[in-house]
Amino acid sequence: MRKICLAVIIFTLCSSSLSMAASVSFSYGFNDYDDPIPPRLRYPINELAVLPPGEPLKFSWWNDVTDTRKFILKIYKGYNMYADNLIVREELPQSAAIYNASSALFNDGQVYTWSLIRVTGAGYKSDRSFNSFKVVRKNG
Repeated sequence: MRKICLAVIIFTLCSSSLSMAASVSFSYGFNDYDDPIPPRLRYPINELAVLPPGEPLKFSWWNDVTDTRKFILKIYKGYNMYADNLIVREELPQSAAIYNASSALFNDGQVYTWSLIRVTGAGYKSDRSFNSFKVVRKNG
C-alpha cells in the first residue's frame, strides 16, 4: 500500500510540475520601447491609384509618433515584396509624411506594393505597414 501511495504522490508531483513548466512564458527583454508602432498609411490605400499626367504619385502617412528617427519607404512592382521587384528605397527624415514618386516609375494597369517602416531614436524598427494598388493613368 505504501508503494502505491508513494507512486501516486510522485506521479502527481511530476505531472503538476510539467503542467506548470508548460505554462511558463519567457520574455526576451522586449517592451513597448523596443517594439515601435508601425506607421499608419494614408494614400494609396485603395485598390486603385489614379495618376494624372505629368504629376508624381504622392505617398502619404500619419506622422504621429514622437520617437521617430527616420522612415524607410520601399516601392515594389507587383504584390511580392522581394528584392528583385524593388524599384524605390528611400530613407526619409523624421518629419516626413509625404513622398512624391516620379510618374515615370509607374505603368498603367500595373500593380505595385509600397511599404513603410518607422525607425526609433534608439534604432529599433517597427513592423512594416504595406499596401498594394493598381495604377490607373488619367488621360488629359
